[in-house]
Amino acid sequence: MSKSHYALRALFCVSLLSVLAACGGGASTDETATNDTSVDTGTGADTGSGSDSSTTTCDSPMTELSSAYLEFVAAPNVTIVLSEDGCTVSLESAGKPDHTSSYWDSGNASGLYVEPEDETLFNQQRSPGDIEDYINDYDLTVPVSPEIAATSSATPLGAIGIALSGAPIFNDSEGTGDVSLGVIQGFDRNGAHTGPQTYHYHLEPQAISYDDDSLVGIMADGFFIFGRRCYSTVGYPTDLDESNGHTSITLYTGGSEEDAEYHYHISSEQYLNGDYYLIFPGNFQGTPSDIN
Repeated sequence: MSKSHYALRALFCVSLLSVLAACGGGASTDETATNDTSVDTGTGADTGSGSDSSTTTCDSPMTELSSAYLEFVAAPNVTIVLSEDGCTVSLESAGKPDHTSSYWDSGNASGLYVEPEDETLFNQQRSPGDIEDYINDYDLTVPVSPEIAATSSATPLGAIGIALSGAPIFNDSEGTGDVSLGVIQGFDRNGAHTGPQTYHYHLEPQAISYDDDSLVGIMADGFFIFGRRCYSTVGYPTDLDESNGHTSITLYTGGSEEDAEYHYHISSEQYLNGDYYLIFPGNFQGTPSDIN
């Protein structure tokens, strides 16, 4: 379900890429999660934060977005822009997901509200606020060909990646400590909650990926993150580093060994002895950019 949810949109967008390229435009903050999606492949539009086409150079510039990025073109809540020099990609999102959640207002003006699985427990641990209450604007600019850094770097509190849904990805910590400490019971079915001032994921977001190899999003260092399974072997990868990353082919690369790319996976280790899986409990292996 989750794979077809985005992949079919991406397939449709391939045929429309030339039309979309002329659209450009910034992200909307439409609170019903039906934002228009646009892509600019370098026709003079703003390239987003951190990108300066007059000074940026790279060894392998893109002339068009690669197939993995087309998933973001298909995603209704993300705007994506390729810089004029083809060296960076900028993503912008209002931070609101395009799927159901118990954190949408229960009045259901969005059409996306669902009741929690355990309403009593959820209400006891529920984070304050509804998704509609917050107005956010997340901007991330990453190199088109990210590289593994000499040393890894710890993830900060706050947004460390952007999911295909448009909502930000957080690590395994809250401001008060580990997410297991009185917080997880207030997560929705996508391992997410609100606060501070935004809806965000800590655990495997089942609306995007559930025990599969689907693309989940992109991290602040420019590397993609996928579900628990590996496309190249179908099963769970056994060669992951301490950040749950490795180099292999994916659905979006060619099939030969030379096409393999470094990427992350959602942790396949059960969390709190339940059907919970942390999205990103490790360090960045690349050089992270700020998510503003």
